[in-house]
Amino acid sequence: MVAVPQGRPPQSGWAAIRPVLVGFMMVADAFAVISLAVVRPEHWLAPFFGFGVVLVGLVAFEVWAIGHRHDDE
Repeated sequence: MVAVPQGRPPQSGWAAIRPVLVGFMMVADAFAVISLAVVRPEHWLAPFFGFGVVLVGLVAFEVWAIGHRHDDE
């Protein structure tokens, strides 16, 4: 752990911002899954499963990222 000099804010690295970035990807993918579920165009099932699997993976990655957001300190 790195000591922070007096009067300076602690610096945050990529590990601290990772949950936010993964959250943005998760919202975009959730939008795709919800859009496919609502509109249901012809042959919608395969993309729905594809984006759904990615969404499950992003949720797992988000849980991991929140648990490891202080790794680079």
